[in-house]
Parts: sequence; C-alpha cells; structure tokens
Amino acid sequence: MALVLLLPIAAVSAADQRVVLGGQPFGLTMYTSGVVVINVSDDEDSPAHAAGVKENDIITKANGETVTSNEQLKEIVEQSGGEEIELSLSRGESPISLTITPQEGEDGSYTVGMWIRDSTAGLGTVTYFDEHSCSFGALGHGVNDRDTGILLPLRSGTVMEAEITSVTKAQPGVAGGLNGYMADDVIGEITVNTDYGIFGHYDTLPQGQRIACAEDDEIREGAAQIYCTLDDSSARAYDVTLSKLNTDDNNGRNMVVTVTDESLLSRTGGIVQGMSGSPIVQDGKLVGAVTHVFVNAPERGYGIAIGHMRSSFQQYGGY
Repeated sequence: MALVLLLPIAAVSAADQRVVLGGQPFGLTMYTSGVVVINVSDDEDSPAHAAGVKENDIITKANGETVTSNEQLKEIVEQSGGEEIELSLSRGESPISLTITPQEGEDGSYTVGMWIRDSTAGLGTVTYFDEHSCSFGALGHGVNDRDTGILLPLRSGTVMEAEITSVTKAQPGVAGGLNGYMADDVIGEITVNTDYGIFGHYDTLPQGQRIACAEDDEIREGAAQIYCTLDDSSARAYDVTLSKLNTDDNNGRNMVVTVTDESLLSRTGGIVQGMSGSPIVQDGKLVGAVTHVFVNAPERGYGIAIGHMRSSFQQYGGY
C-alpha cells in the first residue's frame, strides 16, 4: 500500500527552464470552495440520508446563498425552523440540486445528519521556486480530504514558514512523520490544488541553488538524490536510486524511489509523511519530487516527474 503525504495532462518542455531548488518545510492552511460532506448518517430517517446527500458531495449553496464555511451552513440549518432548504452541490463533475428538511432535536436545535469540512492544515516540502513567475510547486500530489480522499476544491490558501522539531521513524506497516510547527508569518498563497501538487506565489524569493529541470527522456534508472529538511533545520541531499520509470503514466507515479542513504535510513526509516514534495535531483537536474511512501516498505516510495508538475500548474491557471 502506498500512502500519500486523474486528469491526463499535456507535457510541457522543460528545456532551458531553471528554478531554485526546494527541500524546505512549509506549513499550509487551505479553505475549500464550498463544504465537503465527509460522512452521512446511515439512519434512513436522517434528513441528509432521506434527501440523497452522499459522502464526497461538495455543498456550494443553501437557499441560493453561497456556502463558504461549516459555521455558515450550520447557521442556515438552525435558522430554518425545520423548513425545507434547497441545496446546490457538486458530485464529481455533475451539479445537483436537492431539498433537505432539518430535523428538530430534543433541545430545540436543528440537525441534518451529515458531517462537513471546510479547511485543512499541515506540513509539507517545497519542490521548487520559479523566480520568473514568482511561483512555487510543492508536495507532488494534491491536498485531499483525510477521511474521504477526494481532492479538496480550493477557495483560498496560505503558506507559512515551518520548523521541523523531531522525526517519528517509520517501520514496516507504521508510517513515520516529520513533526514541527508553522510560524505565524504568511510567506505566500496557494492558488492551485491539483493531483500533481499544490502551486502558488511567494512573497520573497528564498536563497538557493538554481537548477535546470530535466526532460522526461533525461530521467534514467539509477543513482539520484533527494533534498529534505529534518530537525537540523537545513535542507541537505540524501542518496536514493530510481527504478521502474514510467513518465507516460498520468497518475503521477512516474518512478519508484528507494532510499539508500544510511544516515537518512537511521533517522527516518526511509520516506515519511511531511517529505512529500522533496525534490529529486539526478545528473545535476531536477527530475521530480517524492510523493508517496510504501507503508509496508518505507525505504521505498513513488515520485512524480517534474514535467508533470510544471505542466499541471500551467494547465490549471499558472503562468
């Protein structure tokens, strides 16, 4: 099983593209466009069940009012007095309209029998900074709801500096992780959340190594390095090998990354949560980013090719 820390896309040439190498930790806070239904009561008499609301639905409007938070929808339900509420939602690619009738509880409040989410937060690793567009790419995979697994629809998001304070070492069957905290100062915004990473704009260009991005056909099986930051507060390179290349695969799992660096294995056990986005460098070029870990073999995981990340940002509104 692979653990995360699809739309086909057209490849974009990486030739002559130079970026500033990442490897730094960052904190993110993301707010959804609408609210995501993460659970519906299986009681057939519950309002949500009776109305046909399903897990993974995204509620965008209630009685014609755009929904932007959990609290807002709860207030609409409470103020309904038990009268019907017209809901507009997205189910996959399809818009749906439903009518739901809130149920009065013993305490006089109203409920609808569903659980919703409007935001998420966490730590990850920056893959690259692009000084030409003042943009960054990170994670190598999208920010998904932790309960339902769906890609969260982005309304807004911010990135903050983060510090790693400790490491939980991975073991076969038990995911490890980088532990730390986010600073209060916002250093950029998230503008795109895709299956191939999160992207946005930063306020100040960090100092770092400028590096060329590799074309797909330049990536080879064999030795490479990943860059990440542990609790020593500095990004450094660790040895890995790349295998099972498949840069034509549009699921973002374009290579298997195996950690061979004994110092990293002794500290982390391999790839751990929070390392998603760690840049992969081979032959002096940025070739991709770490995205997933094999839970039962944490010294191995998947990586995405840098061309997929870069073209995803461009396709979904980057420049």
